[in-house]
Amino acid sequence: MISRREVVTAGVLGTLASAATPESAAAGQGSDSAAIAARLTNMTSQLDALTTVVQQGLLGSSLALGRVGQVRERIELYLKTSGKFPEFCDIGTAAFFDIYEWHVKHQQQIQVTRMADQRLMIQFMFTQLILRWENESSYIGIPYDK
Repeated sequence: MISRREVVTAGVLGTLASAATPESAAAGQGSDSAAIAARLTNMTSQLDALTTVVQQGLLGSSLALGRVGQVRERIELYLKTSGKFPEFCDIGTAAFFDIYEWHVKHQQQIQVTRMADQRLMIQFMFTQLILRWENESSYIGIPYDK
């Protein structure tokens, strides 16, 4: 059985070893070290990008990302202008699924109800989000009260 350490070490060492190919050795020592330096720089930038993504995923606010963040911004704007949370907001299918997945990811209770006209509503914070499947999938409407 191969251990996790062997897999990771083999991948890193394999990448570094591939920098020293017979073609680069024939070209000369100066170009060989330049090729290795370029590959290491490329690896460093890719690792930095990966680190940033992982930190944002683990430490960042999940309410600020994607369509969940857009819904939150609309609700926050309504809150600032009226002084209270809106009762309703219309959303498209993609936003509905993002809100649903947010509840699953954060183990929050999912309250989905069906209205009289067969529309679905999902509770998000203090607002009922109404699914409008006839609109564009990423649609997020203006929050309102009845």
